Amino acid sequence: MTGTTWGLYITIAGIFSAALLMLGMEKKAGLNARQVSLIAMLAAFCAAGRMVTGVALLFLQPTMFLVEITGFVFGARVGFFVGAMTPLISNFFIGQGPWTPWQMICWGLVGMSGAAVRYLFPRAGYKTITVLCFVWGYLYGAIMDIWQWSVFIRPLTFQSYFLIWAAGFSFDSLRAAGNLIFCAALGGQSIKILRYFHKKMDVRYLENI
Repeated sequence: MTGTTWGLYITIAGIFSAALLMLGMEKKAGLNARQVSLIAMLAAFCAAGRMVTGVALLFLQPTMFLVEITGFVFGARVGFFVGAMTPLISNFFIGQGPWTPWQMICWGLVGMSGAAVRYLFPRAGYKTITVLCFVWGYLYGAIMDIWQWSVFIRPLTFQSYFLIWAAGFSFDSLRAAGNLIFCAALGGQSIKILRYFHKKMDVRYLENI
């Protein structure tokens, strides 16, 4: 199997996986008009932040922590959708390519991990989210390195993957540091703001009145 053919298969697998995940989440969610509007607004805001700062400040992006906090406040479904849409929208300006579906999956997992933290640790606050965002700076790079390694590198060995990971370690460290700084500085206030909107959208219908 040639590198070009292998790369095509990996890209198709990424597109198919991202589409299945988004379809499955949508079917379970039963999103109403308000939730769809919220997802669109948050995704556009996160994409704009990634697009502007991604060009000007390289990997120092005040975006990943917002996706994390979105999942923490609104739950796994909203977190996944906002995360997945962030690279899809911003890459129209930064650059679309076969990496986009894998970025969508990674960013979606970032949002879902915020919801997982809230489920597992109900008393967790922005300090826990800050630590998780720092870890995601490295984890995101490691996952995307798997895509690059599987498409462009031969032979596929642990040693060759380690070289790819080591080559991008400085960029991953910059991303992790950016996540730490932005989340430590803005995380607490961002959670309060999103919780305010969450309460405003929490509509309950009373029966038999």
